[in-house]
This record gives sequence, C-alpha cells and structure tokens, in this order.
Amino acid sequence: MYFDDDDSKIAGTVGAMIGAALGIGIWCLFGLLGRIAFIGGIAIFLGSFGGYYLLGKGMSKTGLIISAVIIAISVYIATRLNWSIALWKETGMSVSECYKILPKLLKKLGERGSFYKELFIGYLITLGGGFVALMKLGVIDN
Repeated sequence: MYFDDDDSKIAGTVGAMIGAALGIGIWCLFGLLGRIAFIGGIAIFLGSFGGYYLLGKGMSKTGLIISAVIIAISVYIATRLNWSIALWKETGMSVSECYKILPKLLKKLGERGSFYKELFIGYLITLGGGFVALMKLGVIDN
C-alpha cells in the first residue's frame, strides 16, 4: 500500500464520514431484519477508507488513522442505533428518545452485557470483513 502525504485531510475526513454514514445506513437496514450486518460492517470499513481516499485525493498515514477512528465511532453509533430501533418497535417511544436514554434502558432491562457483546461482534465483523474485502480488491497483498 502506498501512502501519499499530499492528501487533503479536511476533504478526506468529510469523505470518510460520508462513506461511514452510508455504511451505518446499510447496517441499520439489516438490523431492521433482526440481523447483525456483516455487509454493513464491510460498508462502514470500505466507505470510510474509500471516502477518505476519493475526497482526500490520496491516503496518508494520518488519513489511515482518521479513517480508523471514524470506523470505530461508526460501529458504535450503528450498534446503538440498531438497539434504539428495536426498542422503538417494542416501546412506542421515538427512535431518538430511545437513542438518548439507551444506556439507562439497557441497565434497567439488564441487557448491557448483550449490547456490549453485539458491539464487540460488530467490531470483529467490520475489521475482519473489511480486510478480506481489501485483499479481494487487491489493495492489500495476501
């Protein structure tokens, strides 16, 4: 992999956030079906790195770190949003209300362990699937 220090950090960061947001959308669509989305994790991973690369016009080591941080935050947001959607279906509260009070609801329902287990699995799926996708695309040598 070749790193270019002439990339645009600001444009690349915006691109990574846009790509990750699209991945979150895919993740949550599968979440509506009651699934942990393998393809959503790949979409967040590739969307973040691809978005940075496209809008940043290259990828520096700093860009790699920025994209990785955006991926980590995005997986958390996607998992929390999925749980909020599930609670919205059960409680009738709005999704935004469920998202806001999710930690309290998880504690009250005794589901914090389940949430963190799903979050951990989400990180594994995203990293594993993302690296496999990069290898298949030829970005990373086997």
